[in-house]
Amino acid sequence: MVSVQKLSAALPDGQVLAAVDIGSNSIHLIVARAVQGSLQTVASHRERVQLARNMGANYELDAAAIQRGIDCLQRMGAMLADAQPDKRRAVATYAVREAINRDVFLRLAEAALGCDVEVISGREEARLIFQAIAHTQKLEQSVLVIDIGGGSTELAIGAGFDPDFCASCRMGCVSFSEKFLDAGYSAENFQRANRAALQSIEKYLANLKVCHWGPVYATSGSAKALAQAVEHLGGNGTELTLDQLVALRGEIIRRGNVAWLTEYGISDNRMPLLAGGLAILIACLQCLGISELAYKDVALREGVLYEMLDRMRHPDIRLRSRQSMQSRYNIDVEHATRVAETAQTLLSGLPKGWFGNKANHLSILLEAAHLHETGLQISANGSQKHSAYVLENCDLPGYNRDDQRLLAALVRQYRKRIRSEDIPQLHGLDTPHYLRLLLVLRLAVVLNITRWPVDSECIALRADSDTGDLYVEASSAWL
Repeated sequence: MVSVQKLSAALPDGQVLAAVDIGSNSIHLIVARAVQGSLQTVASHRERVQLARNMGANYELDAAAIQRGIDCLQRMGAMLADAQPDKRRAVATYAVREAINRDVFLRLAEAALGCDVEVISGREEARLIFQAIAHTQKLEQSVLVIDIGGGSTELAIGAGFDPDFCASCRMGCVSFSEKFLDAGYSAENFQRANRAALQSIEKYLANLKVCHWGPVYATSGSAKALAQAVEHLGGNGTELTLDQLVALRGEIIRRGNVAWLTEYGISDNRMPLLAGGLAILIACLQCLGISELAYKDVALREGVLYEMLDRMRHPDIRLRSRQSMQSRYNIDVEHATRVAETAQTLLSGLPKGWFGNKANHLSILLEAAHLHETGLQISANGSQKHSAYVLENCDLPGYNRDDQRLLAALVRQYRKRIRSEDIPQLHGLDTPHYLRLLLVLRLAVVLNITRWPVDSECIALRADSDTGDLYVEASSAWL
């Protein structure tokens, strides 16, 4: 639960925010309000739905899991209707992110909640979890945050509010329990889980070895349950050591079950997942040479709330991402700004709703104008392909997964022939609306091809709402 936290800038008293976290194991709702410049939880609700259960190798949400999720979200939708928050945000993580039938689930989920559901990338998930830690205590030195979810484990390293490293590993307490430990708590099964976890972390080792951190924090349900479970081994409910976790694993193997841990306050819902989370956490500590860590009672949902607050107080998270990319890739900022301004001028002449009903897509179009030349530093030959690859695969705070894919897809086709195979399949954006966004970007780039300023009074774009035809109007003097 969110503790009362003093903010650096006052918010209007009574401002109510709500966040929904659609995880692989549980779905969480949290509602908080601003009271005299502080953030205070007024309501929270959690249901264990296990969306990741039975996904299998084909990564398909099964019908029963979808139904459990939608039933839960309908109840939460009713709660949101009662709470009437001023701002709300719903995010979905690993299970929905990886599911081949995620669009089916998202349509039903958005209808149940009455708002859009953002599918966030693993790195963005790690960044938001880090935000939860950063806003609940002062991080004067670099820390490592480990969050074991139902389908993935997120790692983040940094100080202050901006992590220097974020990663997401395909290992979670639901998937590992199901794959390795449901058959029994044998030493061999734990070893198999340990090897799989080490393999998941391995690809990040080169980056992790050059990072430095002091305190290590673990968040979310698995860490909380493990902190409770090691109390009989000398733990205090919040701090854990690698020796304690290894001893706990040995005791589980010896007894052949986890039922005896109920006396330590671990819920019946969490009990079947404890061994999977234990195997993952031991592997993380062993691989990274960590001997102890502390549990922190925050999670992704709190990070989402704090991000909403940051956007209200400092609505420039994407601006900071843009400026970082422009600096890193030596983008001609003056030219990029002119392209974006031209795109804005063209947009102003088009009817409302011509691009669909999501205003966010228009803001991404303008960001694409600012960043379309990212790949020039790599090579002028096929620069649009280089730009798209960088933008789709780099860390971009402020973007969810579909936002980032749309940004990359627009930049990939700002020049040369439009390729049908490069048209993205995104939730909430059909092909005609994508092509309309792309058309505006391509026109803005062409109109600035001389790299000299364009007089906005001399150029306009008009659309026929009935036929969909477009007309470019330009003054004869400008031509």
